[in-house]
Amino acid sequence: MPIDSIGALSAMPSLPSMPAVNPTSPTTAALPGAPVTDAVAGITGTAEAGGADFGSALAGQVDSLQALQGERDTLNLQAVTGDLEDIHQATIAAAEASATMDLMVALRNSGLQAFNELMRIQA
Repeated sequence: MPIDSIGALSAMPSLPSMPAVNPTSPTTAALPGAPVTDAVAGITGTAEAGGADFGSALAGQVDSLQALQGERDTLNLQAVTGDLEDIHQATIAAAEASATMDLMVALRNSGLQAFNELMRIQA
């Protein structure tokens, strides 16, 4: 049973190619011309660096989360009072704060799960 409709797919226009992304470096923009906040900009170092570097990086990310939440609150207040000219700023700030909080909760849950697994190991 031949399938003639598959040949018609080759006549469709091709989609534009996506730029190559290096998995070891952060992306610079999600959409052409759209700025992206690098959520892990403060995390540097190697696996051999030790726990102190991880702890300071994690503390830096918590500070970054608090700054994002403060910016979100300020923009939300401006939006409610009518002082904000572009509502998109408040929406973007809220989305960034929410995504960062979700990441921090996932990190906490993973750390807690790893700790619980270590406690279950019998000597």
